Amino acid sequence: MSFVLTRVTRTEGFRLSAIFAGIFALSVTVMGVAVWLITTQALRDQVAQYARADVAAIQDAYRSEGLGEAREVVRQIMVAPGASDFFLLQRDGRVLAGNLPVMPLRTGIIALPGLGPDHDILGFGAVVGPGLYAFSGSDLARVHATQRRIVVTLLWLLAGGMVLATVGGALVSRSFLTRTDAMARACRAIMDGDMRARIPVRGSGDELDRLAATINEMLDRIVALMGNLHQVTSDIAHDLRTPVTLLRNRLERAHAEARSADDYRNALQGAIAKSDEILAQFAALLRIAQIEGGARRAAFAPVELAPLLNHMRDIFGAVAEESGHRLDVGEMKSATIRGDRQLLGQLFSNLIENALLHTPSGTQITLSLTMSDGLAVTRVEDTGPGVPRDEHAKLFQRLYRREASRTRPGYGLGLSLVAAIAELHGAKVGIVERDAPGLCVELSFPLGV
Repeated sequence: MSFVLTRVTRTEGFRLSAIFAGIFALSVTVMGVAVWLITTQALRDQVAQYARADVAAIQDAYRSEGLGEAREVVRQIMVAPGASDFFLLQRDGRVLAGNLPVMPLRTGIIALPGLGPDHDILGFGAVVGPGLYAFSGSDLARVHATQRRIVVTLLWLLAGGMVLATVGGALVSRSFLTRTDAMARACRAIMDGDMRARIPVRGSGDELDRLAATINEMLDRIVALMGNLHQVTSDIAHDLRTPVTLLRNRLERAHAEARSADDYRNALQGAIAKSDEILAQFAALLRIAQIEGGARRAAFAPVELAPLLNHMRDIFGAVAEESGHRLDVGEMKSATIRGDRQLLGQLFSNLIENALLHTPSGTQITLSLTMSDGLAVTRVEDTGPGVPRDEHAKLFQRLYRREASRTRPGYGLGLSLVAAIAELHGAKVGIVERDAPGLCVELSFPLGV
């Protein structure tokens, strides 16, 4: 129990609740002091106003009818309901009327000691005639009682607020602990090898839900990368086994059959060439990894796609003609994105080279740039034999090569590099399904300057 209580009190939610409780207590205290002062002053002003009115009535009676009428007014006011508690009408040190003993001739608002600590007297005194002094006042016991009621009420309010704040803080902390414990359990499950574990999301849209959703997306990305890494490892082991085996066989054959320096020289040249192919494959994989790491994003600058595509047409136009292909430019809108011009050039070069390599002579290759839903949409399409639809999703996998392409040079990394560069630029890449023959690779870039 003490452990649970300690955990609850150490949560951020409980600390925030304690802070708000302290602010509430301070606010109640300030408000209570202000109410106490304002109420006390208002009650004292009211007592003084009633006393001033009584003395004015006595003074008016004396001026109009004389001393006898003044004494009669004192007696009438004393028996009237709601009247002041104490009166005095005195002349030359002798009490003429009232319920107070002779007192010094003090004028204005006067405070007098009462019969007890809570029975102070507050009143008003004035000289109403030659040697004639009048005083009217009330016991402040009612004022003190009101003050005590205000203090007690504010204390109850403060205590209730603190209890509610404590209970609320405990409930919030318990809820917070429940959700953070669920996050911790999911993380421990993932650490133990259960990559399918995910943090539960309530659907409330609060900050913890957003954090959980972000972590889940990160976990999905990690799982995808791990799966990709596993696939790449398997593909590397599969695709490199053949060239490494050939390299070893060539060296063994040279070791066993070579009889002259020329034989050894030819064998070594062949081995070097095969080693260069293997190193080029690793370099391509390393380049993809560097691009996926996002290091080049810091050097992004505005890039106009239309001039870049026209430049690609100028570079590969002659190469296409030599191989019997035709490279044309279709619709070309104006669009500017943020990116790395060199990498974008590599992207379109790979797509064009891929089309030139895997399509027969006479194929037409078209580059186009259009706008759709605020995106710059580029297409590299050809009229060749195309790729079966069930293989479209595999084309951008690393080291994936169709059976029909294994007799051609390459490593199956060209479209993987295209996908990595597209992802770095926030672009979506895919194969457009269409009824016409050929293959159409579409990239949708977000606009930016």
